[in-house]
Amino acid sequence: MMRTFIKYRVLVSVIFYLLWGSDFVANVLDLNKETTSFINWTTVVLLFIFWLFILIDMFKQNLKDKTFWILSMFLLPFFAPVVYLFRRNKLLHLQNNMFR
Repeated sequence: MMRTFIKYRVLVSVIFYLLWGSDFVANVLDLNKETTSFINWTTVVLLFIFWLFILIDMFKQNLKDKTFWILSMFLLPFFAPVVYLFRRNKLLHLQNNMFR
């Protein structure tokens, strides 16, 4: 699954932010409660699944500054997953090629 996320990281990032935006738009447009509730729950579930995949990958991988990335997932859940997708290969490379 992570290979797919990495391969299509731009598309995944756009979808991630469209989901965040759809939740916002549904609340701003003040749609009827049933529609808003359905959109909100669907969005929350999809975003949580995406967020969880990224978090599990962070725990599995031997990353440089792993603690920072895991904390950032909890402190900036709307920003950190997308940045991580773009930085993942570089972080793995840095950790594997560090001078010891």
